[in-house]
Amino acid sequence: VEITLICYAVLQEIISEEPISLEVPEGCTAEQVIELLSQNYPQAGPILKSTRLAHQDDYVDKQSVLTDGAEYCLIPPVSGG
Repeated sequence: VEITLICYAVLQEIISEEPISLEVPEGCTAEQVIELLSQNYPQAGPILKSTRLAHQDDYVDKQSVLTDGAEYCLIPPVSGG
C-alpha cells in the first residue's frame, strides 16, 4: 500500500521532505503510520504523538485502515491566541 503524506505547520518545517511517499503494509492503520514516521523522523517524534491524519477534510480515526493511493494530511496540534 502506497500513501502520500502532506505536512502542515511546524511539521512542514521539521520534515523537509514534502510530500512524503510512504509504502506501508496492507492493513496499516493511521496510528501505525504515525509510529512509523516517529521512527523515520525522530526530531518530529514529540509533535507526531499528538498529530492527527486527515483525508478529504475529515480526521481519520487512529484505528482506521489506510487506503492505497490516498493522500493524507498530517495535522499537528494547533496553538495560539
